[in-house]
Amino acid sequence: MKVMIGRRRAIQLGLAVTCTLGPLVAFTPAARAAEPGSGFTTVATGFDNPRGLAFGEDGRLYVAEAGSGGPTCATGGPGGGSLCIGLSSGISVITDDGAHHRILSDLASTSGQGGFFATGADGLSSNDDGHLFTVMTECPQVAGHIPPGVFDPSLISSVQGQLGQVLSVNDGGFRAIAGVGAFDWNWSSTHMNLVPGQFPDCNPYGILAGEHGHWVVDAASNTLDRVGRDGTIEIVAFFPNPPVSDAVPTCLARGPDGALYVGELTGNGNTPGSSVVWRVDTGDEHPTPTMWATGLTAVTGCGFADGSFYATEFSTLGVDNAAPGTGAVVRVPPHSTTPVTVANGLSFPNGFVADEANIYVSNWSIAPAVIPPGSPPFQPGEVVRIGLHHDE
Repeated sequence: MKVMIGRRRAIQLGLAVTCTLGPLVAFTPAARAAEPGSGFTTVATGFDNPRGLAFGEDGRLYVAEAGSGGPTCATGGPGGGSLCIGLSSGISVITDDGAHHRILSDLASTSGQGGFFATGADGLSSNDDGHLFTVMTECPQVAGHIPPGVFDPSLISSVQGQLGQVLSVNDGGFRAIAGVGAFDWNWSSTHMNLVPGQFPDCNPYGILAGEHGHWVVDAASNTLDRVGRDGTIEIVAFFPNPPVSDAVPTCLARGPDGALYVGELTGNGNTPGSSVVWRVDTGDEHPTPTMWATGLTAVTGCGFADGSFYATEFSTLGVDNAAPGTGAVVRVPPHSTTPVTVANGLSFPNGFVADEANIYVSNWSIAPAVIPPGSPPFQPGEVVRIGLHHDE
């Protein structure tokens, strides 16, 4: 099976799928061991397109689910396929027995037919107090591309009001605090020479929450944004293009030295090894990204654990040739050109969070919780654990 990833509006993962159909993997709530040598264990399954992860103030693990679109679909989606829109995205919490439930529902979700390759709540982060923040992909400007007359106007209004927003998650509800996506779209419309043929664009994707504000990377405008506590937005840095297409930054983490470290997916056409980790010293008056490590591939999540930097690779074959079992988590030594694999055999992994003993990432991050009959042989979205000391 081969998954071809279309780049428009970056990492939207509105993907064209070509595959040989086979038996579907049944949903099982209990944790199960991975294939020998893979280095990971499934701790919870049955998620709708799981993406970002974060620990809350209660120490439990929370998951951003991009959802599975909605029951009504229209033609005219990415690559000419179906576009399904609904309010099926949300935030879930995993309990000690591997079960999980939503703490926030009714967030905007767009997907392909069957709930695959959804966008919705994506990045997830908690501040020092354990308060959760998520970022919604896309921006309201793209709502103008939704085929008219198919969806309920009230649904489109709700979706348009959420797209591109940083949300504060509060007691089963949310509060929109900054329209990063709309801001980035407008900025890119005045800087169209930076990525010719693709700007204007928007897709806020990764978030790092802080005490005095938040940081967001936009995978389509290729920017690092600072969001103030009052909702003000400032573009701090632009990530330069790789040899082909554009950078597509997807994740960010604060390093032990106080700088921000940003991983990138890179757009279609880039060969494996084209992704870069950028270092941005946000203490500078005019921060300029500098290459900190190279040789990575299709990064969708990153962070520090046990003093080292790690990255989640969507596929070690690159986005053009992504397939089940080709994802990995790698450790990235400072200024290295070749990352060190700590877990392989993952399927379209995404996100990253770590505690003192383990790394957690989303797996099957482009699949819904329930695989429709006759669909490609995907597994439901899940969260997996990787031992930091590789002793599982």
